[in-house]
Amino acid sequence: MNREPPHQRLSGPLRTFFTEYLPVHQGVSPNTIKAYRDSWSLVLRYGTQVHALGPPDQWLIHQVDRPLILKFLRHIEVERKVCVRTRNARLAAIHAFFHFLTGLRPELERHCRQILAIPSKKTCTPVLGFLEPDELKLVLKSVTLKHAKGRRDLALLVFAYNTGARVHEICGARHSRVVRGTAPYIRILGKGRKEREVPLWEGTLRLLDAYTEHHRSKPRTLADDDFLFLSSTGRYLTRFAVSRIISYYIGLAGANLPSLRKKHLTAHSMRHTTAVHLLQSGAEVNVIRTWLGHASNESLAVYLGLDLKHKRQALEHIITEDFIQICLRDCSETDTSVPILDFLNRL
Repeated sequence: MNREPPHQRLSGPLRTFFTEYLPVHQGVSPNTIKAYRDSWSLVLRYGTQVHALGPPDQWLIHQVDRPLILKFLRHIEVERKVCVRTRNARLAAIHAFFHFLTGLRPELERHCRQILAIPSKKTCTPVLGFLEPDELKLVLKSVTLKHAKGRRDLALLVFAYNTGARVHEICGARHSRVVRGTAPYIRILGKGRKEREVPLWEGTLRLLDAYTEHHRSKPRTLADDDFLFLSSTGRYLTRFAVSRIISYYIGLAGANLPSLRKKHLTAHSMRHTTAVHLLQSGAEVNVIRTWLGHASNESLAVYLGLDLKHKRQALEHIITEDFIQICLRDCSETDTSVPILDFLNRL
C-alpha cells in the first residue's frame, strides 16, 4: 500500500502552480496560463493512456521524470505531428513548473534539474507568410453572407486586418474598449498585459455594429455580452475558434487562387499582412511596432503609442474604394475536490 505523504503527489503542487504561482506571483496573462494548462493536460493524458500510470491525481512527483518527458516530447512530434516550435512551447510549460517546484521543494532540486536540462530544439525561421492585396480581397469575397455566421466571420476578418491583432487579442476584444467619435479606436490588451490603442476604420465599425445588432447570437451570460465576437451558442470565441475561422477562409480562397496554395499561411498570416501593407504604405517602423504591439524601445513606444494621428494616416493609405465595397456589400438576411484533469480544463 502506498504511504507516500500527500505533498509528494504531483497534483498538489500543480494546482498551486496554476492558481497561485502563475497568476499571483508571476502575474502572467490568462492566455499563458491556458497554454501551460494545455501542455500539462497532454502530459497527464499521455502518462495515463500510453504508460498506464493510473489516475493523474495519484501520480507521485518522481514518476514525472526525465525519461517520461523525453518520451512525451517524442510522442507529440511523431504521433501528433506537431512542429518544433510547438514542441518547444510544450517543453517551456514543463520547465516553468519544475522551476517553481525547485523553490517549493528544495529536496527535489536534483530531480527537477534533470528535467530542466532538457534543451529546446533549434528551429528554422520560415519565410514570412502574408496576403497580397488581391489575395486579401479574394479571402474577403469568399465569405458567404446568407447566414448570420457569415456576417460575423466577415466582421472578424476585417477587424483582424484593420488591427493586426493576435488571435487571442481578437477573441478577447470587447465592446467596452471601443472608443467612438471622429477618430474611433479600440484598446487592445496584448502580450505581457500591455495595452495599446489601434485606430478603427469607419467601415470596420459599421460591420461590427451590423453584426452586433442583427446577426449576433444571444449572449449566454452578461460577461459574454461584452465580447465583440460570439459563437452560435452565445459564448465568446476561443483562440482556437478564431484561428479556425481565419484559416478556413484563407484555405477557401486558395482553392481558386494558385498563388495562395503555394504559400505557408496560417491565421497569424493576417497579422503579417497588416504589417506588410502598413510598411508598403510608407508607415514608419516604430508606428507599425506600436500598432501591432511588438516589443520596442519603451521610452519611444510610450509617445508613439499615444500618437493615433500617424496611425490613422497610415490606415487611410491601405483602405481603397474596392476594398470598402467588398466589406460593406449588402446582405438581406438577418438573423480541489475535482480531478486534476477537470481542474485544468476549467482554467
